[in-house]
Amino acid sequence: MKIEGAVDVYSVSALGEAIQSAIVDGIRAVIVDLSDATAMDSSGLGTLVGNSKSIATYGGKIWLAAPNGRIRRMLEITGLMKYFEICSDVDEALAEVGMSELCDTRV
Repeated sequence: MKIEGAVDVYSVSALGEAIQSAIVDGIRAVIVDLSDATAMDSSGLGTLVGNSKSIATYGGKIWLAAPNGRIRRMLEITGLMKYFEICSDVDEALAEVGMSELCDTRV
């Protein structure tokens, strides 16, 4: 799924719903493309971490592709990087997951 703009209190419900829908559909590898994400607040971090824990109970993982410097730094400072696989871009994430393309879900 591709994130566009800020991941904040106003947009976070769509992100959470999209990830939960994927989990319910049996998807165990979720790639979140952050290349066009401009910012992320604590509600965005909380949603990603909560969903990472949720998918992990089914043996799955969330990959974060192309987080900008600010988002990456937030993950480092808060110690939350351990909940995700971090990739420099979508192609790297797709290769790690063994997929050829990202689904068309946009948040």
